[in-house]
Amino acid sequence: MSKIENAVEMARNKRHATQQESQGQVPPEMPRLADQDPAYAQTKVISLDKSHLEKHRLMMLIDDPKAVDCYNLLCTQLLQKTRDKGHNSIMVTSALKGEGKTITAINLAVSIAREVKQTVLLVDTDLRNPAIHHYLGCDGQKGLRDYLLADEPLAELLINPGLAKMVVLAAGKRLSGSTEILGSPKMEKLVEEMKRRYPERYVIFDCPPLLTAPDALIFSSYVDGVIFVVEAGRTPRDEITKAIELLDGKNIIGLVMNGVRETRRAYY
Repeated sequence: MSKIENAVEMARNKRHATQQESQGQVPPEMPRLADQDPAYAQTKVISLDKSHLEKHRLMMLIDDPKAVDCYNLLCTQLLQKTRDKGHNSIMVTSALKGEGKTITAINLAVSIAREVKQTVLLVDTDLRNPAIHHYLGCDGQKGLRDYLLADEPLAELLINPGLAKMVVLAAGKRLSGSTEILGSPKMEKLVEEMKRRYPERYVIFDCPPLLTAPDALIFSSYVDGVIFVVEAGRTPRDEITKAIELLDGKNIIGLVMNGVRETRRAYY
């Protein structure tokens, strides 16, 4: 076959693939762009360990329909309260450590990624105690810290955890004095770029607890809204009040009560 014939054949195949995509008939090796953020094409795709995800109750593989329903309800409420306002940058925080904010942030991001019209970027901004990479079971040696301090290209730090419309930015190695860097103009500019670049994308930030360091309070001025996580039966009421008072004037979208003991009720 001559070079001209080859070129004609390639053009014909490309045209045929375009027609298939427009009709919803896309070969498995050609993911629909409508279902993915265009930036994902250069993002590193990783495979996660199923048993590790199940161990940490992550929704990518969770098979408990009640738990799935809870996170889907949280996702639906979030979208209803934010979508029409164009609010797409959300920080997840808590009053104290160990209340489940990171698991909540991850599972919320997964639930959003499964929405037809949305993509999601999950960012670990808890530089003092990064945990998203631990829960996902992936390499967390590089991430947001390296972008902010070493000017490493953001595109080389993003990972796709195997879910078509979800991208993760880990925190990188621990940074004890993170308040200054999170409050820097570079961080503020990055958040603004993340918010504006793709209108259909939600950006979920897993932030440090409010009462352990000033990081989350500083960061709250960058985002459109705050989700506050409380562990049922553990967090003292006065600590919750103190944390919420720190967010005075900020858009608190809602409170997530984590670890609530189930009450069995009939369907109706």
